[in-house]
Amino acid sequence: MNYWSDIRHKLNAPIKLGIQLLFFNVAAYIFIMAEEQRHLKVIVLFVGLLSWVFLSRKTKHPMLWMVCFILLSFDLYYSYFWVANHHFMMIFMVLAILFYRYHKRSDILLINIQILVVVVVMASAIQKLISSQFMSGEFYYYMINQGSAFTFLFSFFPEILEVTKSNSESILALKSTDPNHTQSIILKDIFPNLGLISYIFARITVALEFMVAIAILYKPKSTWTHLFFIVMIIGILCTRFETGFMALLGICGIFLCSELKLRLLYVMIVLACITLVITKLGFH
Repeated sequence: MNYWSDIRHKLNAPIKLGIQLLFFNVAAYIFIMAEEQRHLKVIVLFVGLLSWVFLSRKTKHPMLWMVCFILLSFDLYYSYFWVANHHFMMIFMVLAILFYRYHKRSDILLINIQILVVVVVMASAIQKLISSQFMSGEFYYYMINQGSAFTFLFSFFPEILEVTKSNSESILALKSTDPNHTQSIILKDIFPNLGLISYIFARITVALEFMVAIAILYKPKSTWTHLFFIVMIIGILCTRFETGFMALLGICGIFLCSELKLRLLYVMIVLACITLVITKLGFH
């Protein structure tokens, strides 16, 4: 029971917990990206760590968060055209924490996180909505048939894995041919009516994202809002291992959620995603 009391105590401080998990996630991401522009980063890291070790109690400035922001900004500036979308979200979250360290107002921090989640999820839904390839179900059809979606679930069905393996080999063989020959392949469906299922699933995905964005905007602490938010996060992880992105969304859920058990579920999702980021599984 003492262990559960300690867990409850930790969960009852969502801002502190969310900041801690965000730092873990950002640190892991920075470590993975360390080889890019390493000469500039060495200087920033050395000065930042030196200041934190000797001056952390003598200055009100959050040195480690400043270092994180500078390093993320380097990657954004020098690798603007290939950094993932969650890189931008990470920068905005770090900025929100930096501002919070100065104004000390939790209400402002939570509003910043709330608006950020709404914008990110709404933009994702709109991007899918205007994509004819996604709305037609072609994206999911391709991802599922080649084994890039629901891989964990399919591992329980060897016959499905054989079909996805065969499809992947056919795709690789097609990529190695001369495109001027206009050759094509037909993917084998892993189960009947996959085209229709992919079409319906694509539209449910967009509807769920719109619903989550609107719910977070108007009812950011509602239990139902966070149930749908968690379903969305888990659904994305099942179809595509966006581990870094989902870790950030889970951390936002920790900030906004008022239900203790759901907050615990968010923590488990975030820690699982951070573990996958550190081990470089998925899209970190």
